[in-house]
Amino acid sequence: MKYLTTSLISMILWSVWLELPAQPCPTPSPELLKRLRGHVEFLADDKLEGRDTDSQGERLALDYLNMAFLSIGLKPVTATGNYGQPFSFQGPVEVAQSTQLTVGEQVFELDKDFYPIQQSANGEVSGKELVNVGFGIEAEDLDYSDYQEGEDYQGKVFLMNFSAPDGVHPHSKYLKYHDLGDRIALAIKKGAAGVIVYNADDHLKDPLAQFKKMSAEGIPVVFIIRKHIDFFKKLPQLQTLKVSMKEVQKTGYNAVAFLDNEAPMTVVIGGHYDHLGWGEEGSLHQEGRAIHNGADDNASGTAAVIELARYLKEHGPKNNNYLFIGFSGEEKGLLGSKYFVENSPIDLATINYMINMDMIGRLKDQSLIINGVGTSPIWKEVLDKIDCFDIKLSTTESGVGPSDHSSFYLKDIPVLHFFTGAHNDYHKPSDDADKVNYQGLAEVIAYIESLIQRLDDKGEIEFSKTQQENNPNRPARFSVTLGVIPSYAFEGPGMKLDGVTEGKPAHAAGMQAGDIILQLGELKITDIMAYMRALGLFKKGDTTTAIIKRGEEEVEMELTF
Repeated sequence: MKYLTTSLISMILWSVWLELPAQPCPTPSPELLKRLRGHVEFLADDKLEGRDTDSQGERLALDYLNMAFLSIGLKPVTATGNYGQPFSFQGPVEVAQSTQLTVGEQVFELDKDFYPIQQSANGEVSGKELVNVGFGIEAEDLDYSDYQEGEDYQGKVFLMNFSAPDGVHPHSKYLKYHDLGDRIALAIKKGAAGVIVYNADDHLKDPLAQFKKMSAEGIPVVFIIRKHIDFFKKLPQLQTLKVSMKEVQKTGYNAVAFLDNEAPMTVVIGGHYDHLGWGEEGSLHQEGRAIHNGADDNASGTAAVIELARYLKEHGPKNNNYLFIGFSGEEKGLLGSKYFVENSPIDLATINYMINMDMIGRLKDQSLIINGVGTSPIWKEVLDKIDCFDIKLSTTESGVGPSDHSSFYLKDIPVLHFFTGAHNDYHKPSDDADKVNYQGLAEVIAYIESLIQRLDDKGEIEFSKTQQENNPNRPARFSVTLGVIPSYAFEGPGMKLDGVTEGKPAHAAGMQAGDIILQLGELKITDIMAYMRALGLFKKGDTTTAIIKRGEEEVEMELTF
């Protein structure tokens, strides 16, 4: 009875606080802290193996969200009739263990010594002569060729240097000849039965071992690691080169639950629940495969989605409906949120605003970062009136960022992204549950509850477009940016744009959403990874040309970084 009385008093004090400006938020209860710890510890347990999209761990996390939503009393709204919203995506090409490379008397081990690359097709070659073709470049305009006139290359296996005669940089004379796909096509024209690629350039990254599309027609192409270069340069007899691969279609699941207050507008509250699995894609870990538990990224945000759903169901304001979403596929390029906004079970025009929580488990010195405050004129006005636990805000204007709120912003929906900052465990196996600040996590949730309460009587929230800005809270990868939002679901060739940010080089050059970038300078853009490699070659102030495809037309434009 004493507990009931205390709870009732707390609720009365809470409702009174809502009417007063700039009052501290109520102290999180021990029960809330215990639930938050339980959510994070379950989601970040080794048994879930890092919650990679389309894995058993993702399914276990999905089941956990489903049970939480059911226990709270939320409604399913997806076409499946339950909380799961499936979406398809292309996974990395699977390489069969029958893939092999034997040269002379030496048998090379798949993945350890060699691996197929994106320019490869399935095929098998046996008993062929190995011939060194240098860089595999033929440049008539530069009076240069790695192929000897009059030599018969038919049916031989080519040994090819991945670099270029003067290296790979924006000022290379051979830059337009560096595209490996073009060089492989030329090798096929010359009669190659297969190609073995190597890289002796310390300034050039090796070709990727993982890719999503393979050559439909062509020859087997493999990359051998650096320590074997001298062996191959002796040109021993090739015994067997066999590549066996298959493309893979995968399925991920968003978890979507609805709190219906019979209101005209709906607020979306979300966070991604997937992570990097064993770390194959996106990991910053340098010491082999390991489970990446992603306690902060983003079991913390997922736990907040559950507890905000509980709070809004039991105590929340009623002038909006609430849609709670655990997104999957975020780490693979916002796949789940992009699928949701294209296949929403509710009319997007009725979405009032979207709150995204991604990495909110490491509150330090009471410093909270909120991105997207320029997406509505109301954000700063309301945020200035919230005083929770002496939280100090750091804000950015842009609605575009490396998380799921971007998908909603690109549909003209006001967004806010809550984030407690980067840390040394980001995308590493060390991002574990024992490093989460649960008191801080609860305080961030209380802050968001206060925000939602204050927005309840504001009606429809006005949307504003923003200029993209450099976010100091995320580590920069490149010295320049185009200011574009890539479509990670696009399967090429080229890189399709989901959005173009005003005031950035792409917008100034005339690029538009829907355009497909085919070339930057002399570099062909075959996919997002080729775009990233190209971007890394430029510096601020460089001017170059770009070729884009708009509809059925190819357009050349000048751009300055």
